[in-house]
Amino acid sequence: MDPVIHPTLLNSCARAATTAEARFRVDYPNSARRASRIFALDAQAAEAMYAITEDPWLGAHFLTVGFKDVVVPDETKAEDLLLSHPDGSTANLLQELKGADVIILISSSGQNAGAAEVIAREAYHRKIMTAGLALSDPASKKKTDKVVSILRPFATVLVVSQDEEFIPAMLTALRA
Repeated sequence: MDPVIHPTLLNSCARAATTAEARFRVDYPNSARRASRIFALDAQAAEAMYAITEDPWLGAHFLTVGFKDVVVPDETKAEDLLLSHPDGSTANLLQELKGADVIILISSSGQNAGAAEVIAREAYHRKIMTAGLALSDPASKKKTDKVVSILRPFATVLVVSQDEEFIPAMLTALRA
């Protein structure tokens, strides 16, 4: 017996909007909270990130990578990476990644490529999605290219923005 084929008709979307079809809709927001970890890799990225940390986020942790030391990825263990919360308290990368769904690496200068690699490597081993946000400098294409080239190997999603105001929009899109 041949299976019955029901082609998608042009009015299928209109029919899905009817009252009869509304009974199949989920009428409450997605109840699953996302556990996001947002890492500022340099001082300008940290400043932009700190501007939004007081907003009502759903389980997002904001972290800053230490800027003073050069991180050599092959020589730096995840537990040795210097991280801090916005209040200045220290954080442990391995503890922060427990239960995380997504990490976002924010950079404006291309500094801390080694730290980005250590974070992304740990996220990869734990099957955590990594997104990158490159804050570009319209006056310096070379600087923007450097930031993009630093984040590109590690990010599944890479966004280049000239405006720091895009950070909340990206975090909202990722359900942070």
